[in-house]
Amino acid sequence: MAKKVLIVDDEPSVAKAVKMILDADGFETRAVFGGEDCLKTLEKEKFDLVLLDIMMPKITGWQVFEEIKKKHPEQKVAFLTVIKYSTTVKEKLEKEGLSGCITKPFENEELVNRVKSITSK
Repeated sequence: MAKKVLIVDDEPSVAKAVKMILDADGFETRAVFGGEDCLKTLEKEKFDLVLLDIMMPKITGWQVFEEIKKKHPEQKVAFLTVIKYSTTVKEKLEKEGLSGCITKPFENEELVNRVKSITSK
């Protein structure tokens, strides 16, 4: 059965590109364009992974991550971001349940391999 991935990015072009790349590799994907939509979607559907942009208006990816972990502690979440953060911050986030970070821009193969790795754990 295909792994389900929720893509959350306020830039529709980025979300659609990620969706196209993952769909072509056999993932079942859904794209939403903000934190509020992400949280609403997770109330209705289960996903193997949430790919979450950090820099979004209204509710940031950091805030969405915290809310997901409160309501759905077992949900795998990976940041999909241009932001680079320190090893200390990365370790803290992993302790809080972050499954990984994929830095934009990325190569298609890198994206697919990282998503496969995270969803297979």
